[in-house]
Amino acid sequence: MVSTLGIVMINTTGIAHSEPAVISGLRTAGTIFDPASGGVTDAATDGLSDPALLERQHDGDAARRQAQADRVDRDEALAQMSILLLQQRTTAAEAVRQQEELRWVRPIQARITQRFGGANGHPGIDLGAPMGTQVVAAHGGTVIYAGWESGYGNFVQVRHANNVVTCYAHLSRISVRVGQQVATGQQVGLEGSTGFSTGPHLHFEVRLGGQNGTKVDPLAWLAKHNVYY
Repeated sequence: MVSTLGIVMINTTGIAHSEPAVISGLRTAGTIFDPASGGVTDAATDGLSDPALLERQHDGDAARRQAQADRVDRDEALAQMSILLLQQRTTAAEAVRQQEELRWVRPIQARITQRFGGANGHPGIDLGAPMGTQVVAAHGGTVIYAGWESGYGNFVQVRHANNVVTCYAHLSRISVRVGQQVATGQQVGLEGSTGFSTGPHLHFEVRLGGQNGTKVDPLAWLAKHNVYY
């Protein structure tokens, strides 16, 4: 496109007059100066007023905006799903933990050879099984004693919630140490006949109120926690 503009010239006589100047390649976005009319006229350059082109541009912009919105929606949905899954896993883990806190088990798979109390005031129960049978924590807790204890022989005590203590005596082997955390059903030793014992068995006690607390019937205590012999 070629546009003409008036420019001021001074001739050799010193009189100013105007001459049209030709400027090649001048483009405008909407208007140009028209020397013939002395004003401006509308001009369409580079197809900017093409309705079809404008519509395509508008459609493309709309599609890009929609794609961006869709990505944001997907990201938000994935974030919400991740949060939900984490909450579900946390809830499930908490349920398992609570169940574990309530669960008690048999300290040994054996038969009862002597019950609690009686004429001689037996402070626990005796459970007879072959030498070396596994002895486990009846409930999760902290080992507060693991060693030799006079007539009890090799002896382990585990403290549980509410200062309940379980005791495991006459062991042939001790498998834990003081301060160790043990889970319900975790091995604490092997059955034996150490201390004042006439044969392989586990002497099992339940004490309320701490290490030297009140001794109660282990069978009744276990039954309260759905464990039976």
